[in-house]
Amino acid sequence: MNQIQTLAIALVGVWIGWTLFMWFLAGRSFSTVERVLSKPNAHFTEATKSSAPEQTREVLRYLASEINRTIFRAYGLGQIVLGALLMALLYWQKPRDTFSLVVAGGMLVLVLILALVITPQIVSLGRSLDFVPRDPSPPGLRRFWALHGAFTALDGVKLLAGLVLIGRWIFKS
Repeated sequence: MNQIQTLAIALVGVWIGWTLFMWFLAGRSFSTVERVLSKPNAHFTEATKSSAPEQTREVLRYLASEINRTIFRAYGLGQIVLGALLMALLYWQKPRDTFSLVVAGGMLVLVLILALVITPQIVSLGRSLDFVPRDPSPPGLRRFWALHGAFTALDGVKLLAGLVLIGRWIFKS
């Protein structure tokens, strides 16, 4: 295994780890709101006593949404950098591994779609749904969840492609 391949494995490993961490983080933000509300400490209770419980929940969910939006924008930009670095490494590798270059290119294309097309739509639509009653269901909510599902599916395909690359490199050596 040469240095370029070792660096490529490290980059894809970081990329996969970061993706799994983001999936964990995104799943925890709103459940943390519910956990805080179900077992608030005395200072929190005192600080929010002037607000109705539903108002406090809405503000905390908004905060969780804004944190997720910020993190996912950074995640998208960071993945573009990782993908570009990986493509450069694989392009310089001698002999050139065309299969790996194509798979990494596919991963980068997915990330560009996620970061530049889907994430901005989720952010914009999500902000338009903040503080909007959920009963009846607001018109944009179905589209929001469709975009969210598309993001998750494409991110999953990218993750699987990364696993294929690592497996190929490790078992080919």
